Amino acid sequence: MLTIVVLGGFGLVLVVAAFIVTEVLAGLRRDEIPTGTEEKTAGRVIRVRGPVRGQLESGAPAVYTEVIVEYYTRRGEGPYEVARKFPVGSRITYAKGDRVIVAYDVRTPRRARLAGRVSHWPTLGPYSAAPAA
Repeated sequence: MLTIVVLGGFGLVLVVAAFIVTEVLAGLRRDEIPTGTEEKTAGRVIRVRGPVRGQLESGAPAVYTEVIVEYYTRRGEGPYEVARKFPVGSRITYAKGDRVIVAYDVRTPRRARLAGRVSHWPTLGPYSAAPAA
């Protein structure tokens, strides 16, 4: 009888541990951006502030240059803004009016990041619905 109780208790512990592991793994997968939910579009630098003394997201004090970009989604939503902080000694420089690639999450809340600079994109904002002939 004691053996059945011990084995049953051990089995219950294993089942609970399995549920905990699956919840943790599901949470990790939810935080990742699946490939189907991220899109890229063109944006334009609207403000460059710096050098600014402040704190990074980690709380560490730093001197940085802040670049603010305005962009529209591929579906015509917007304008949205995204900002990025660069260290003052960085070789990456932006000026007002520069065109950049913005990668954004199509789900809400919309999170975006600067993905690089471009000079060859013909239009800003949403793509036209009519195909080019």
